[in-house]
Amino acid sequence: MFRLAGRVLRLPGRAWKVIRRRPRLTVLFAVVLVTGAGFGLWRYALGEWRAAQAALKNDRPQEAQEYLAFCLRVWPQSLEVHLFAARAARLTGDLNAAEARLNRCIELQGGATEGVQLEFLLLRVQAGEVDELAPVLFDLVQKGHPESPIILETVAHAYILRLRYKPAFACLSLWIEKYPDGAKPYQWRGWALERLSNEKGAKADYHRALELNPDLMPVRLRVAEMFLEDKQAPEALPHLELLCRQAPNNAFVQARMGMCWFLQGRNDEARRLMEAAVPHLPFDPALLVSLANLDLQENKPADAEHRLRAVLKVDPSDTETLFVLASALHLQGRSAEAAVVLDDYKKKRVLVDRINELLKDKADSPTATAGDYAEIGQLFLQIGREKFGTYWLERALERDATNQVVHHALAVHYERKGDASAAAPHRRHLRTAVPVLPPSGSNPEGKGP
Repeated sequence: MFRLAGRVLRLPGRAWKVIRRRPRLTVLFAVVLVTGAGFGLWRYALGEWRAAQAALKNDRPQEAQEYLAFCLRVWPQSLEVHLFAARAARLTGDLNAAEARLNRCIELQGGATEGVQLEFLLLRVQAGEVDELAPVLFDLVQKGHPESPIILETVAHAYILRLRYKPAFACLSLWIEKYPDGAKPYQWRGWALERLSNEKGAKADYHRALELNPDLMPVRLRVAEMFLEDKQAPEALPHLELLCRQAPNNAFVQARMGMCWFLQGRNDEARRLMEAAVPHLPFDPALLVSLANLDLQENKPADAEHRLRAVLKVDPSDTETLFVLASALHLQGRSAEAAVVLDDYKKKRVLVDRINELLKDKADSPTATAGDYAEIGQLFLQIGREKFGTYWLERALERDATNQVVHHALAVHYERKGDASAAAPHRRHLRTAVPVLPPSGSNPEGKGP
């Protein structure tokens, strides 16, 4: 053992003798070693770069960011890598990080390139300036800009997030016109058509998306769900069987297959699949309502009530859940409570229908007024959809900055939330007390906005 240790200790001395005797060979060896290591690092970084591009192309921006982190260490001065990282950050919703990357691009280039300018525009669209910038971006698309798909995707997504179904439909139609072989615009346009109450058109777009990409699971799942919503289990079954082969452990697939079996009267198999999906989808309305209906069939109204209360805790405006809950309470002999819930269902059904009507017929139409947007906003607030309520009220103020109904509605809303600073500017605009729409007004959700 001591001999081995001695030999190891003598190695540096021997290496130094070799270096002194053959310095040129030693330098050549070192150069080859460093060059080989550098080439290996470069090849690895190139692989990470290609993986990042593929991830972003396949709508996995968070995964792309993981690959890009290494690329940025290897190529810290690369404008292209920083620009790509900015887009990945934007698509994950981290707008501050995206802006920082774009500013770094400007520093590296000594000014903003065309690519950086475009990404700044898309960043502003995603932040909310879609109406201001859409005409400029559509002009670029019409002129054949090479980034037209990402432009149209960003604008369409901004409209969709704000429930702007008509302009979203127009943007997606332009996308399809320019690039008819892509599945994504058909998928998204189908979604918009559903919200515009055009179920036939939506199904046609979904089927076209599946023709272009048969492995598009979300679309196939949505087609199956639409059949289930119409109680057409035989039509849903082939889609669900294919999904089960593609993703047998997917909770959504298990849940919808269970719902399909429930509609076909295969209750034991239905319960097994649906119950297995609940831990993964604890607040999925369609799943919990189906299980509640199965509970009611098996005379378990208390279990049904528990599931339905979980749905309403997340979304008090879910009218189907309210209707089934009334039945669960009635079966437990709690008729007075059932009557209250049924009355709540009827009122909210009116509100939901009215919102859907306004979103379809009035929103973004040439004849839309501040009053129309004010009504949409107030109705959303009444059913507990605060984000959408305030959004549409703010849009009403864009059309009429002095609208008393809107300022009153926003002031009351923020005061109820205890946000006096947000309420104050609206309260200062009020000249007299202005009533908001009554809770039982003539107005959303079913399929819902």
